[in-house]
Amino acid sequence: MNSGTSQNDSDALKSRGWTLDSIKQQEAQLRSGCQPVEAVSTCEVGHGIFILTSEARTTAQVALKKSIEDGASWVRFVPASGAASRMFAGMLEPRESHTEEELKLRAQDFPFWSEKQRQKLIDMPALERPTQAAAWMLDPEKGWSRLPKGLIPFHQQANGVAFNSFQEHTAEWSDLLGDAAMHFTVPGAFRDEIEALLAMTGNQNIETSVQHPSTDTVALGIDDDALVRHPDGGLLFRPGGHGALLQNLDAIEGDFICIRNIDNVVPASRMKDRNLEQEILMGECARLTAERNALMAALHSKGFDAVHDAVQWLLSFDENAQKHATDVALCLKALDRPIRVAGMVKNTGEPGGGPFWVRQSNGWISPAIVESAELPEGMKGKGTHFNPVDIVCSVKRLDGNGIYDLIDFADGAMFFTAQKEWQGKPIRILERPGLWNGAMAHWLTRFVEVPNSTFAPVKTVMDLLKPERLDRSI
Repeated sequence: MNSGTSQNDSDALKSRGWTLDSIKQQEAQLRSGCQPVEAVSTCEVGHGIFILTSEARTTAQVALKKSIEDGASWVRFVPASGAASRMFAGMLEPRESHTEEELKLRAQDFPFWSEKQRQKLIDMPALERPTQAAAWMLDPEKGWSRLPKGLIPFHQQANGVAFNSFQEHTAEWSDLLGDAAMHFTVPGAFRDEIEALLAMTGNQNIETSVQHPSTDTVALGIDDDALVRHPDGGLLFRPGGHGALLQNLDAIEGDFICIRNIDNVVPASRMKDRNLEQEILMGECARLTAERNALMAALHSKGFDAVHDAVQWLLSFDENAQKHATDVALCLKALDRPIRVAGMVKNTGEPGGGPFWVRQSNGWISPAIVESAELPEGMKGKGTHFNPVDIVCSVKRLDGNGIYDLIDFADGAMFFTAQKEWQGKPIRILERPGLWNGAMAHWLTRFVEVPNSTFAPVKTVMDLLKPERLDRSI
């Protein structure tokens, strides 16, 4: 390191289970920066992205039903650790002119106001509404921007009751699978409050976890090229991005895990249609899992006679399968890994990672979810679809020895770096390989096109004023 370690550093490293080498490795990554992935081509319909026919959709639904009848355990996993501060960033002055104009007309329509606040906004002159609404949202003691994103009310019913996204997620999952297990990652400071809220849903199978300090990362000062430290001399540790949640995902006990972001929720009136598409993705994952297991069983019983069928199946997951699966042992190794089925929506300009065929570090050319920051210049903007984070994971081992150790299938070289400001100074931060990027680099991956209506993110507070959010028909 640029400066020697102190006793405080040693204590901080010990509490995170780190060695000095951990710091040195992160410092090297911060200096080198993330390297572009080797994107071979875009995934497109017919080549990497599947559109399921009516018959295939029915087959998927049958496969889901069979998996449930056979006792498979299904879990919904929702990363909900993020703060809402970025969601409200557009309320800071100076605000965009179009935001200002919409606030003049509709500031009273946000679902999180009390009736007293709503009436006050209605009664005041339109010119004053933006300033007053922003002040309430950004208040450091009582404002919504100080809370985790999952605690922000997103929808309001006709009777005036507002639901936040924790409540919407539990309601949607309950409509689909009753009291099946759910897991939320949450910020430690709000864990008790969130757990009390979740307990009121009546589902006794909801668990929470906090991102572990061992997944933190250090930062590098851009001006002095040294590790960033607090004024008291202690190292600055930052959460390691959503890729750090691989440890939380890995700890879940379940055969299948459905991942969806905390801000991707819909009002109750739209849940039925979205759950139908979720059934299809779940069933497709169950079907592929059964096919993989049958191929592995055939390799064990028939030996080389089963290699051809295994290779043909693997070609949609690895275009180099004929090189990597030339005998029974190599076929079994290629098949013996977790599976994910990820929904992809047509690209209409929404932010999010896209699907590409990528040459992985293990030599595979496979479908991968790639963030814009990871793409080489020649590939940026070429994706026909993007990733809404609607992912179904199959993590149970065929041999009966529990679930896969998901850490074994991550690519540690696929980290991220970015520039931020801290205490008025520019710093370079490090994030661990993204949960659905590098953390799942060596999974068997299938992309399925889903309707754009299944994607309903709330990235900014102004998204709450979109027509689909104001459904008060209940």
